[in-house]
Amino acid sequence: MKKQNKIQSREVMKYSSSFVMIVLGLIFNFFEIGKNEFVGFSSVGSWLIYIGFLSIIIITIRVFRTKNKVVDERMIFIANKSMRLTFLALIVFAFGIMILDGIKTIVVPYHLFMAYLICGLMLVYFISYKILLRFY
Repeated sequence: MKKQNKIQSREVMKYSSSFVMIVLGLIFNFFEIGKNEFVGFSSVGSWLIYIGFLSIIIITIRVFRTKNKVVDERMIFIANKSMRLTFLALIVFAFGIMILDGIKTIVVPYHLFMAYLICGLMLVYFISYKILLRFY
């Protein structure tokens, strides 16, 4: 029973954070905050509304498609190793960016830079996890 309540409260938290994003996006659009183009959207508010609706869809799909996961010590070990490799990749990447920025100024907007950085780190984690899964 306690596990069921914990799962339900987690889902409520996820749904509420999605609705907060949508409301925040509506407020941003109403008061015209962040009106310049943001990651391909007309404003920051439109982007927040889109992310809010997208997260609601993903949460709903995950609620209806539940299955029992088997997590053992090996998988936890591999995940920890992958996180360490991803952190090391972040340090190396940041060092490389500092060197490149010293040679030639990088003029990529901050939001695009962070989006590429996060996607790159997720890719590094996924690839390292899959490679380590074969070795351990």
